[in-house]
Amino acid sequence: MKIRHAGPFDIAQDKLQPGIQVHFRIKYEQAWIPGLRRNDGRTVDLRSQFQNPLGLEPSVGSPRRLGSEFVRVCVSLVGALCDALLFLWLLTTPNASLAQTPAKVTIAYSAVSPIFAGVWMAKEIGAFEKQGLKAELVYISSGSVTVQAMVGGNLDMSIAASNAVVSSILRGAPLVAVGSITNRPAMSLFVQSEISKPEQLQGKVLAITRHGSSTHFLTLFALEKLGLHDKVKIQPMGGTREVDAAVRTGMVAGAVRSMKPGPKTRMLVDLPDLGIPFSMDLIAVKRDFSKNSPKTVEAMLKAYIEGVAALKTRKELAYKVLAKYLLGGGDSLDEAYEYAVKYLDRQARVEPAVIQTVLNWESKGETSVNDFFDNSIIDRIIKEGFVERLYK
Repeated sequence: MKIRHAGPFDIAQDKLQPGIQVHFRIKYEQAWIPGLRRNDGRTVDLRSQFQNPLGLEPSVGSPRRLGSEFVRVCVSLVGALCDALLFLWLLTTPNASLAQTPAKVTIAYSAVSPIFAGVWMAKEIGAFEKQGLKAELVYISSGSVTVQAMVGGNLDMSIAASNAVVSSILRGAPLVAVGSITNRPAMSLFVQSEISKPEQLQGKVLAITRHGSSTHFLTLFALEKLGLHDKVKIQPMGGTREVDAAVRTGMVAGAVRSMKPGPKTRMLVDLPDLGIPFSMDLIAVKRDFSKNSPKTVEAMLKAYIEGVAALKTRKELAYKVLAKYLLGGGDSLDEAYEYAVKYLDRQARVEPAVIQTVLNWESKGETSVNDFFDNSIIDRIIKEGFVERLYK
């Protein structure tokens, strides 16, 4: 659609729907109000759609002499024209709305653990919608499987074991870490009550979720620190619930877990005490997605950060969300909440040292850590004061 006229005004709207023309002509002594004419010859009367301060008839032709009131007419006509343009835009764009349809994004998390409470809270409080997104959360058991799905599937973002993310990038996966939920190994080695010393684990079995998961990596790391490398058997169980069940039933001697897997277990080693710089889970996206859709990535990160803030500042709601996603309640919620508040970082920034830990383990310590993460979006979010405002 084009708006065409003669005289001192010159306005063109090229993006309106083809097939409709509006003729608007102004002369110093003659004026016509807009009439809307389709290519099929029909005319639409716009008098009822906007205020007509001149009292002119909206047909092409029938001029009314303006005379000495020309200045007043022109000023009034500009206001009428603005009203008409707005109406015509709405008329010729049937599916248009003042609020755009939120972009759909799919985000995967890799364990049923309070370490993912930030993204759960973001979903439940509408933080993604606040950022113009419609988010779907998908649970994919184990970080290694989540990363595989990220590379080969339709995920827009994954929150998965840092060792799985770094290892996949080493092997050519087109991923990049744009955030980190925590830069400490937020897990402990829990064992059966009769085990009180690390050496008692020799010859026994420890459970993990899957090979390549954070539980696998941290179990191996802990065993090496305890001098038990190759002296304890590792048994993958599939997922976090399966690991907990194996510990509770006595099938295994213990497991590295975020929370106590059973009432009869005891903590043998708290992994943060080992001084390991390690990201429990990195927030990863595909490199081309980060490059081509940086605003969407920023929106997802802002929503996640707001979720963490809500977890720390809205305790009552946080308990309800934890109960929903952990499928449980009671006293365990106290432990889950305290754990999440303790370990989840406010800023979600990747510390280079956590990448270096994995590279050293993979015997790739000489590789530049900068090839694996990009803090530019997070740093911009922090610099603009977004995180700080959430806690005021």
